[in-house]
Amino acid sequence: MQGVFIPQIMFKVANKGLVVSGSLKSGVLKLGMILEIDKISVPLLGLEVLNKKIEEIKGGEEFAGQLGIILPEIAEKVIAKNINQEIIFKETN
Repeated sequence: MQGVFIPQIMFKVANKGLVVSGSLKSGVLKLGMILEIDKISVPLLGLEVLNKKIEEIKGGEEFAGQLGIILPEIAEKVIAKNINQEIIFKETN
């Protein structure tokens, strides 16, 4: 299973990590999924919709276009290079 996410804005939050707002284009996003990009594996640490923590969201759901994801700060450079482009999260094996 995978989720296609389009990051739009990112910012660092102290004691939280890198918060990236954007939209889920298709598929599913859930905690623990991995983004593998530029030889870096980045775990999905959190999902938020309207400041409420959730564990999973599917493309097409009501708030899939107003999604915030939380990633470790090591992802900052790769996300910055991929703003407004599709990135794919996959389930871990």
